[in-house]
Amino acid sequence: MPASPPYERFDQVHLKLQKLLKETVTNTLLENRIPLAVADKLARQVADNLDVAHFYEIIEQNVQDTRFPKQRILDRTIVHMFEVLYRTVNIPLEGKKITEEKEFFSIVPRGECLDLFLQLVKEYCMGDAEIEKHTQQIGPMIRENHDGAVIDWQAIYESEQFKHYLDGLLKLILSRLRKDQRPIPALENKIPLKYQPYRINSFLNQICLMWEKQQ
Repeated sequence: MPASPPYERFDQVHLKLQKLLKETVTNTLLENRIPLAVADKLARQVADNLDVAHFYEIIEQNVQDTRFPKQRILDRTIVHMFEVLYRTVNIPLEGKKITEEKEFFSIVPRGECLDLFLQLVKEYCMGDAEIEKHTQQIGPMIRENHDGAVIDWQAIYESEQFKHYLDGLLKLILSRLRKDQRPIPALENKIPLKYQPYRINSFLNQICLMWEKQQ
């Protein structure tokens, strides 16, 4: 037992878990025809050796994994990349600001359209191995820049580590887009017509042309 309880009501939880564990182990052993005296002794040993602090650590890690689903974190990163690219190909005239209509989401609306777009980009330009690789790479940045349930995305975006990561992701995705008017052919078949998928492909084509000039 640690000198100072690491969690609120730690001692109460510890005692309750010990009692529950002892009862469960005792009943299980008795059901398997173990004598009561032996079952009671073994159950006490198991309960006394329970490391509640470690138990809490496991729960905390699982809660963090639930709060920050890995797939959604990669999706957020890809969206940020396309937001930057959209602003780059739509640089306003000097003295004018980018309006809401000039944002990435004016082309790829949030919700169903964005989910389908991300799914197609990952399938067409990444594949399972690259998805897993890039998901793991951003993990440490998330762990270093979150407080409880809140991720400090701005701090992540401004870090040199993220800029290097984003550059690699950008090269991977853009190098695999088809170099014609339909960079992702399946996009116009799988995204409903109401979202004007041809405009999305046109935007991707603009990005491809811009990127080729910079190589």
